[in-house]
Amino acid sequence: MKTICIKTKLKKEFISEIRLWFQTLKERVDETLVSLENEGVIVESAFLDTQGDDLYLIYYMKAKDISQAYDAFNKSTLEIDHYYKECWKKYCEGRVVLEELLDLDTLNSLKIVY
Repeated sequence: MKTICIKTKLKKEFISEIRLWFQTLKERVDETLVSLENEGVIVESAFLDTQGDDLYLIYYMKAKDISQAYDAFNKSTLEIDHYYKECWKKYCEGRVVLEELLDLDTLNSLKIVY
């Protein structure tokens, strides 16, 4: 299992649209989960960070293989992935991969009881 955390500066004049972007992903959760499954993503989380007058998107992802996840996303023909890519281009300005200092989980030891 691999983890990545990305910090992306957002175009703050689009904050309403950015919130709508992530609300749409939540409302279309079935499609979003299919996309994550296709990518081999186990956990994906997004956070809004305010620093002074600037806004940042903090994106956390845990996947079987990060490179494979990006490759699957880039090749995806799913409508939800096209929507995501369009929003990213409109509202984000570059990205920085944050330095990982610690990454622990108990995912392998979890038991699902039905």
